Amino acid sequence: MAERFWGVFDKIVTAMMVIGAALIIIDMLAVSIDVIVRYVVGFSYTGLFELTEYSLLWMTFLATAWLLKNDGHIKLDLVLGRLNPRRKVITNIATAVICEILLGLLIWYAVKLTVYDIQSATYLSTVLQPIRWPIEIIIVIGYFLLFIVMLRKIFGHLKTWQTLSKGESQQIT
Repeated sequence: MAERFWGVFDKIVTAMMVIGAALIIIDMLAVSIDVIVRYVVGFSYTGLFELTEYSLLWMTFLATAWLLKNDGHIKLDLVLGRLNPRRKVITNIATAVICEILLGLLIWYAVKLTVYDIQSATYLSTVLQPIRWPIEIIIVIGYFLLFIVMLRKIFGHLKTWQTLSKGESQQIT
């Protein structure tokens, strides 16, 4: 059952990363076409800048869980490389627990803000004047997925700790 859950979860995280990458390509093409049309025809779509701002938020939160799952985030390799395996695992567990606490707080605040925006039907004061919550809902989703990936990493570090406690040698990353 757990293997099936993690398989589906990994596919969702990968699909979100692909969507985030597609947004980057779409933004690149849209801005390039807008620049060409502006210089050739003298026309520019006013809302394009705003749309690219929203897509930057979305592409960031779509891809962060995938990046963490694949160890693409910044690590303290210079420090961790100098530690013995036990201290390295302890450091990894401690930093992951701190991250979980921070992510929990960020999720709580993001949910609170999003619920408020849904209830109050808040619009952004911009050119396109969109409803606010559909733009910021990705923050809740992204932080929640990061929370799950980090929790998975904590369990992986705890398994490594158990292995080291049993005296078995293992390469630790």
